[in-house]
Amino acid sequence: MARASSERVMPAEAGRERASAAAPVPIVSRIGGAVGQLFEHEWVFGYTMIAPAILYIVLLVAYPFFVALRFTVTSASVSEPIASFVGLRNFVDIWNDDIFRRALINTFVFTISSQVIQAFLGTILAFLLLRPFRGRRVVRALFIIPFTVPVAIGAITWSWMLNPQYSVLNWVGSHIGLFPAPGPNWLGEEQLAMISVIVVNVWRGLPFTTILLMAGITAVPQEIIEAAALDAAGFFRRWNDIIVPIIAPILFIALLFSFVSQFTDMTVVWLLTRGNPVNTTHVLASYAFEVGIVSGDLGRGAAISLFLFPVLLVAAIVMLRYLKSQQLD
Repeated sequence: MARASSERVMPAEAGRERASAAAPVPIVSRIGGAVGQLFEHEWVFGYTMIAPAILYIVLLVAYPFFVALRFTVTSASVSEPIASFVGLRNFVDIWNDDIFRRALINTFVFTISSQVIQAFLGTILAFLLLRPFRGRRVVRALFIIPFTVPVAIGAITWSWMLNPQYSVLNWVGSHIGLFPAPGPNWLGEEQLAMISVIVVNVWRGLPFTTILLMAGITAVPQEIIEAAALDAAGFFRRWNDIIVPIIAPILFIALLFSFVSQFTDMTVVWLLTRGNPVNTTHVLASYAFEVGIVSGDLGRGAAISLFLFPVLLVAAIVMLRYLKSQQLD
């Protein structure tokens, strides 16, 4: 009986197997299998992973850049929908503009002085914050506040602190005898206004520089530094001969990023002074915004904004080539 029942079951199972084999594979499964086989190729997987980054660069960087490049050789403006080709006339016009030449000088002064001060103070603070002391975590947390606070809020706070009538700096300085009351007009005098925007820019970027240097210094093997100290190598010799060569890649990338961002940044200048007094604190980015967006002259504004692009491109290539040669050595 058992044998007969098993013989009856086996044809039924065989029928089910034939039916399942004959059933068509769902289209979703077939597509999934094809996609899976496609991603097994290394080059397909690699290009797929970087596709979002490429799309971001094309849409938000490359396309606006080429639009601005087209504006530089046309008479494009808000009041002229159909722009005509003018060649290099926009560049000639801005070069003959006294405000542009002043903004060009201010850009180099603003960028280089900010970077030098940040590098000097950041190095000192990095070594101090790496030393063990009571409350180090609290101090580190408070130190990064300028980097985390929105730029607009920080600039508004500084504008109140530098206001000639309500300035807390003037109140404190006049009461301790640093200068006579009511104190300097920080944002109303040419030299003081430029110094003020540089100080605020250093205040904003110093935490980033310090944290970057702290990360680089902690990456240096302590055994090498201790061995150099045992060989009677002083602090500056250890810094120049050991620490800097090891963290050079980090320093170069950070320096390149900082220089490019500072040359194209207008936030602090625009929020604090808007280029005043009498257009003496403009940098290229803020002046390009005023000419191209506020005044509506898109062609001249684009020419101002792209004036330093060849310089920055060459500087970036030189720095990256130098970094590559140092790594190969």
